[in-house]
Amino acid sequence: MTEAPRVLIVGAGPTGLILAHELLRRRIPVRLVEKRRGPSHTTRAMTVHARSMEMFEHLGLAHRLEEVCLECPGNIYHFPHLAEDEQPRTDYRGLPTRFPFYYKINQNDFEQVLREHLHALYSLTPEYRTEVTGIDDGTDEVGVEIALPDGKVERSRYEWVVGCDGVRSFVREAAGIDFVGQRVAAMAMMDVELDNVTFDDRWMNYFFTEDLFMNCTRLPGKYWRIYMSEPTEKYVYAEDKRAAFQEVADRIGIGFTVGEPEWATSWEILNNIADRYRNGRLVICGDASHVHSPSGGQGMNGCMQDAFNLGWKLAAVLHGRADSTILDSYETERKPIGQQVSQGALATHEIVMGFGVDPVERWELTQAPGWEHDTTRLVSGLAHTYRDVVVVPAALTPTPGPRSGDRAPDALLTAEPRKRVYDICRRPEFTLLVVPNSADPEPTITAGLELGDELDRQFPGAVHTHLIADDERFDFDHRTPDETGEIAERYELDGSGRLLLIRPDLYLGLAVVPTDARALTDYLSQWFTAAVAPAAAAV
Repeated sequence: MTEAPRVLIVGAGPTGLILAHELLRRRIPVRLVEKRRGPSHTTRAMTVHARSMEMFEHLGLAHRLEEVCLECPGNIYHFPHLAEDEQPRTDYRGLPTRFPFYYKINQNDFEQVLREHLHALYSLTPEYRTEVTGIDDGTDEVGVEIALPDGKVERSRYEWVVGCDGVRSFVREAAGIDFVGQRVAAMAMMDVELDNVTFDDRWMNYFFTEDLFMNCTRLPGKYWRIYMSEPTEKYVYAEDKRAAFQEVADRIGIGFTVGEPEWATSWEILNNIADRYRNGRLVICGDASHVHSPSGGQGMNGCMQDAFNLGWKLAAVLHGRADSTILDSYETERKPIGQQVSQGALATHEIVMGFGVDPVERWELTQAPGWEHDTTRLVSGLAHTYRDVVVVPAALTPTPGPRSGDRAPDALLTAEPRKRVYDICRRPEFTLLVVPNSADPEPTITAGLELGDELDRQFPGAVHTHLIADDERFDFDHRTPDETGEIAERYELDGSGRLLLIRPDLYLGLAVVPTDARALTDYLSQWFTAAVAPAAAAV
């Protein structure tokens, strides 16, 4: 893009890269700065869950990530009092998604895929060794002081500044946003070659006693990832990491031999969340807004989903199609998710790192009704919902199935060639699916056709309308037949037709019967200003 950047994104980790992508594909020019000397060559986060993979498929990136990932069926919890065939598991292979597992990935490889994608599509490269050192938040613009690699100081202005700059966020501090919480524990991790491994290396394996914890899995390539924690912290912060990890593994009785680490680090586990996510034209995103125990591997995933939520809303504001107040919904929706992620991580933390509690007592937590079902859906992100905070029109006809604010389920429509609901939604705007009653399709199709025209008039360029039927009697530009019936199953269509409005971030906006079609116009008015000029075409 040749236009001057309108948004400054501070931090070029996964969160900043996703936000840059979401804005650029909506024709919003951005600048992406990072104070690190260059791209990371070590792997910190290493888990990509199903909901994130659905996002990456939407962005056209899933196939590239699959090239550098290892598929993991789930977690095994090795309680010392149980035989191997009795150990509890959280098995992700039953999830209702095209990605019923999670991926293990080296974060440096993962970030490289994102950077290459941004450069290939938009010629954007993060500016490394470039540090924001001063911020002056104004009414119409933000004044920013930036230390450049050559030692010079640049002073520039942007319409918005988004801090994707981690736990010690400079943007958060400049915005005067409190980051409250507590220290939970300390942890060490390393990437290393192992010998004498006897457990199933496809899974994430959690090993623990009353006062020791270690988990281990194979990464793509030749290395293994090991995490370790214990309450005294003498092993966590030991200078000789190899000897410390080996001694803890021997005390637990895991049996492997630790090689020379490729790299190792120690850090404090914090459970913090920002008291707000925006102050004026300063916004925080990802780890800058929430951080928690790594149990379950949710951190990077939740951060990227923050950016996925924020991106389309900020773009709508910058295009003049929405008032800046819609950015309040970013905090309203994502802060409860940050709290859900923290609660889920702490629940797993209690099982595997509940130091001082007999493992037999911790095992009882895994026997609660629905424990595996609920854990896999929460940790994978499929159960994350905005249903308690979204605003919907009153007096709608009740319908079964997913509610407004829930994840919009994917569904296979045709097998040859393969086409799914998410393929239709692979656009930067809302998607209106017109799903007629097969016995009497005309009322739903007519309502959908009239509604699509009305939405085009009131909110030009904001909604893509698609008929889920192969009916050429009606003037739909886009149609796909339903050959499998899976959409009826996933959305619990009860024989009546349905109008399904899916948000740009793959959450369900509204599901209504044809007689409530007008409610969709009311719903969209909370996001967009009616009768504005169309936004620039998205790539």
